[in-house]
Amino acid sequence: MVTRLDARRIASVALLIVVLAIILFPSYAMGIVTLKITDSEATPDQPLHVKYANIALHRTGEGEKYGWVELLTNATGIYDLSTLRGTSETVLRSRLPVGKYDKIRLTVVEATTSVNKTKINLSIKQAALTLNIELNTDFGEERILLIDFKSNSTRARIDRVYEGSPVVTIMKTSK
Repeated sequence: MVTRLDARRIASVALLIVVLAIILFPSYAMGIVTLKITDSEATPDQPLHVKYANIALHRTGEGEKYGWVELLTNATGIYDLSTLRGTSETVLRSRLPVGKYDKIRLTVVEATTSVNKTKINLSIKQAALTLNIELNTDFGEERILLIDFKSNSTRARIDRVYEGSPVVTIMKTSK
């Protein structure tokens, strides 16, 4: 037979579990983000190799100094943007807390081209890139961020400068 005291204890434990779930759920609720790159203005057969690092998303409503969720701190592999016209390559796939994000930040750490089979280091016009986005992540859902760098490998070879005008497209995967 359940006494009144036992019923109160059961109700208290149930209430404690509900409160803990409400408090702890947001920190465990994760979505997935996949970052892909492409270059719609790439010139085939004119290699433009680029390496990125310090890729992060910024939580909407947080201060500029804080609120960044680091996705990748080390340098990525080297990507030949000239081969990415009409296709894309995955840079990373990461879990991140559910929520709203308003910016993506990444750093171009290296850019090279080759002329007559000689590797040439390019100066980088803007190494730190911060792009505005409107990204909402939900529990268990995946979002794909596609960055089109819109670089010009012919101009990079001539001017010896890497420069792009990147644009971000956000896609939701179907379950």
